[in-house]
Formats: sequence, C-alpha cells, structure tokens
Amino acid sequence: FTRWLRILGIDATLEKMEEEKERTSGGSNIALFDHCKNEQRTLLTTSYKLLLRKECPPGAYLLDPKRTSDLELALPRLLRTHGIELSPCTFLTRCVLCNGRIDRVLTGKERKAVFVDHGAPALVDSKENIEVFRCDRCGQGYWWDDTPSSSASRVFTQATKLLRLCLRGGVAVKDETISDDKKRKVVMGAFDFVNVEKERESEGSASSDTELSVIEWLGKEKLSSAFSLRSAYAAQRDTVRESLPFTNVTKDFVGCLDYIFFEPTQFDQICKLNVPTSFRGLNASGSSRGHLIPSDIWPSDHLAVGARFRLKQDKTGDGQTKVAGENGTNNPMSKESSSRVQSNT
Repeated sequence: FTRWLRILGIDATLEKMEEEKERTSGGSNIALFDHCKNEQRTLLTTSYKLLLRKECPPGAYLLDPKRTSDLELALPRLLRTHGIELSPCTFLTRCVLCNGRIDRVLTGKERKAVFVDHGAPALVDSKENIEVFRCDRCGQGYWWDDTPSSSASRVFTQATKLLRLCLRGGVAVKDETISDDKKRKVVMGAFDFVNVEKERESEGSASSDTELSVIEWLGKEKLSSAFSLRSAYAAQRDTVRESLPFTNVTKDFVGCLDYIFFEPTQFDQICKLNVPTSFRGLNASGSSRGHLIPSDIWPSDHLAVGARFRLKQDKTGDGQTKVAGENGTNNPMSKESSSRVQSNT
C-alpha cells in the first residue's frame, strides 16, 4: 500500500525495523506515534491493537491486507477522506524503496554509474537515448524502457491502474476541468491519455458519496445551517467566539470539545453551569500537573457543560397562551416549560 502511495507521488514513510522491534517487544515509547505527531502524518496500520493504544494519534486508518480488492477499495476512500487532490504530473517522482525524490541524471558519467551499479553493463555503451534517473536519498537507479516486460513499463501500468481506480472512486484531480490541450498535458503529464470524465462514469465506479459526504462537508471552508443557533457559552456580545477556552485538558491536548447550541427565537436561556476557564481553576490545590483531567476533583476527561432554557411563549388572539413548538407549530401549555441540557461525555 505504501508503494502505491509513492507511485502516486504521495509522501509516505514506513516504520523503521528497529522501531518495529522496540514496539513489538513491549517498549513504552512508540516512535511511530511520535513521527505522526511531529511530522503531521496520518497513521496507516493493519494492527487493530495499535489503534487501541492511548497514545495513538487521531485520524489513524485501519487497513485490511488480506485481499487486494479491500486495499483497492480503501485507497480512494483514504484519499477522499483527507481531501487529497492527485497531480498525475508528479506520479513516479518518489522512490518506491525509500520515499526519496527521483531526479533526472544529466551527465554521461552518472548514467554509466547507474547502469553499472544496477546490473545493466550492456547499456553503458548503448547509443540509445535512454532517460536515466536516480533517487536523491538511497541512490536507487531508474531508467525508462518501453519493453512491456521491463520494470519501468510494469510500474507505469500500475500507476495507470491506480489513477483509474482513484478516478472511479471519486478522488479529485488537480485542475481536471482544464479544456486547453497544452495545459491539460502539463497537468496530466505522461497520463494525458486517460479520459478523466469517462473513468468517473464507467461501470463499476465506487459509489462512496453517501459514506464520505459528511467528511467532505466538514472540509468546506464555510458551513451554513437553516437554523440560527447560538452557543450557551458564547462570549459576551459575541455569537461566534466561545467563552470556554477548553473542556478537555490532557498532556497532549487542550481545547473545547463540548458545546450546547439553541435557537434564540424559540428559547430563552435562563442560566448555565459554571465551568472553570483557567488551569488555576482546575487546580485549586496547586499540585504538580493537577490541572490535567481526569483528576480527584474532576473525575471525567471532559468538563461538564450545562444550561437551562425556557420555551418562548406567544399570546394569541383568543387569549390562550401557546408555546412555539417544533417546525413552527403551536402547542397549548398551561405553564411555562423549561428544559435542561447537560453533557459530560
């Protein structure tokens, strides 16, 4: 799977052998997790137990390697989930062995060195104009060969298959709507023979729109709603910012994860639960790391938020008191109605 990503020009690294030995031997420190956090990478794993570890970075993706068909289905879903746009002109620019960059070899001396180092002495004195490349990290050599049985032709065929697989799975291609042939050639590179629209419409295309619609919706820069909602903990005179700087405090994360929203046209907010807004408020005793939760004072890993509301009432022409109900309907009630919401998930 890592090889596929590299063929598509995507930066994908592997766990080092010594790091794997340390992890599988029961070591407390998992270097793989540190790499993901420090380098802002998404963890791909075939180990369900690894996902259960407390230190496992968020967004980790579980792969089932038993069948190739499952991996082929997972590839476009993974790319769409992370909003990745493919750029075919960058395909085959990463070394499949080490993830380094593949650079063109320009001098005759370097070309001969690549052929000698990789067991192709017959090509040293070849008069053919062969394009030669070398990885800038591990030194692996590559050269183009149109022969169907050559490794170059096989990897090009694999790249074409992966591109078509991604197109049928709904993965976006950078500037795919360009109609100008010259610009399209630049965008698609050596893969300009692939008909993007036809592949998307082809029979058997992966239909994952329903599954990924929420993820893609969240990826939009601006979200809209038919409701005019307000947060119960909105900053004073501000409908956007929250007054709570956090509801979750751990050694790795500090932030607000819990909210209560209501529609001011339907409800009046009566009061709200008091929630600490500083580390000092969480750690009145001043003990070391006492602000981290859960603790003996705050037993949940989330601070509880709560509010009390009252339904707004109308006076109708017949003198009856009615309360605005769901979807704009009116439900007669004899007394004021209030509701309470609390969360400590």
